[in-house]
Amino acid sequence: MLVTGVCNPAGESAGYNGLYLTKEELRRVVGDGLMRDLPVMTEHSGSAVGRVVSSFIDATGQLHCVMHLENNSLPAHLTREFIRKGIAADLSLGYTVDIRNRDDQLHAADKKIVEVSIVRKGARTGCHITAYESETHNLVFAPVDAWDAFNMDSV
Repeated sequence: MLVTGVCNPAGESAGYNGLYLTKEELRRVVGDGLMRDLPVMTEHSGSAVGRVVSSFIDATGQLHCVMHLENNSLPAHLTREFIRKGIAADLSLGYTVDIRNRDDQLHAADKKIVEVSIVRKGARTGCHITAYESETHNLVFAPVDAWDAFNMDSV
């Protein structure tokens, strides 16, 4: 089963010193093919249920990935059904951040993506599965929640 979606929102601006990925870091990840063949997990745990096939950055700066889910394991089968039933509709990157102390200040240094997870509710806004392959190999576009267009956090 092929699955695609947004796995990271647009990157942070140059000079950002934090845990999120910057625009430049996202460009490097895609340009150097660093996501290719990363494991796909379910809720950041258990065994891999698939691998990342490709990644790209869209016109708005969001990081997308295309994943292939295995056909030969029970966890992969359950994950495919979670996607088809809309139970797991979000994506989440698992990555490490090397924190360094320089001039008595903490600095986020090297960030390394180690996996992509299919999750019920992602931590980052807008990181959703956008399409997947049906059992009959047709492309199914994931439903979009119209309320996502509104920033309800500021209310």
